[in-house]
Amino acid sequence: MLPWRVKEPMLRRLMAVSGPTGGGRLATRLAVWLLGGVYKDRKLLANLTPRPFISPLAQIRCADLRVGRHAFIDDDVTIYAHDDGGRVEVGEFSSLHRGTVIEIGAGGSVVIGRDSHIQGACNLKGFVADLRIGNQVQIAPQCAFSPYQHTFAERTQPIKNQPLASKGPIVIEDDAWLGLGVIVLDGVTIGRGAVIGAGAVVTGDVPPYAIAVGVPARVVGSRPS
Repeated sequence: MLPWRVKEPMLRRLMAVSGPTGGGRLATRLAVWLLGGVYKDRKLLANLTPRPFISPLAQIRCADLRVGRHAFIDDDVTIYAHDDGGRVEVGEFSSLHRGTVIEIGAGGSVVIGRDSHIQGACNLKGFVADLRIGNQVQIAPQCAFSPYQHTFAERTQPIKNQPLASKGPIVIEDDAWLGLGVIVLDGVTIGRGAVIGAGAVVTGDVPPYAIAVGVPARVVGSRPS
């Protein structure tokens, strides 16, 4: 095992040319191998240079992907844009952890601000309307966001063939915290600094600094001023 004083300059050189394709992908693989460690140990690689860390094991098909400085995209993250999708933005210092899926289409986009962290196995959709996540947002594992719904008014047609509908974008404002397994539906704004309890299904707006729990979610308190 090489000492850190030897590894660090080598890692910096590799990360300076890293990227999601071609030679950059090879440089990322070599940096992962040289660093050693597993899972969140690799976030260190996103901080060695301004370039983001995009795992060579991430699956990405997105023509308009914008990843900020020092961002971290883990193994087994999927970013998939249908041909009619908008864009995916991951802000600087933000992270997407393994098993998370971002999928966009029908004109929708997913935009994640600065220093926000999406834990494992989350599902972020941008269909028909956008999903917009602010700065310093904390999202626990297995959360899901759907800014659209299937319509089902016509019995003679399969639901998959009926139009999509949306009440509007989903907006998660700065400094919000969503617990394990939260589901957020179309047209919802979760206010700045709000806290959503584990397992909640959010169908309506949550005011800034409120605490909301349950199915459907309801406000049960407020963070102290």
